[in-house]
Amino acid sequence: MADDQYVSKKTVAASYRPRSSLMSPGLQRARAPFRFRNAITGLILAGFGVGVWAYSISAEARALMRAGPTIAKVVATQTLSSVPVEVKVATVPSRHRGVLVPILERHFPRLLDPSRKTLIWGAPPVDKIGRLRDSV
Repeated sequence: MADDQYVSKKTVAASYRPRSSLMSPGLQRARAPFRFRNAITGLILAGFGVGVWAYSISAEARALMRAGPTIAKVVATQTLSSVPVEVKVATVPSRHRGVLVPILERHFPRLLDPSRKTLIWGAPPVDKIGRLRDSV
């Protein structure tokens, strides 16, 4: 008797998806209020992904442009003379990139690593990728 007041699961499934991939008019009406919000959310997520990709490509291009002349100098000195020559490259102090470091430095000065101004104390620089034991 208690089962008489409920509709079976097969009937409900058939009412929303009468055929395998098509939506019924009832399902289309139920999803209509969320269509615009879902589209905006999808565009925001896709834009974020494209932004991260574009930033990483441009950062890699900048790193290659910075390292290019240094690599060319080392190769030129090694090929011109048979005597090993030590090439010293001037290190430029790194500027704080981004927005977060100056804000954190102003409001929470003891939060950042004092030597590298990073959130993780003792972390190796991101520009120098290597093994952890290389930095020790």
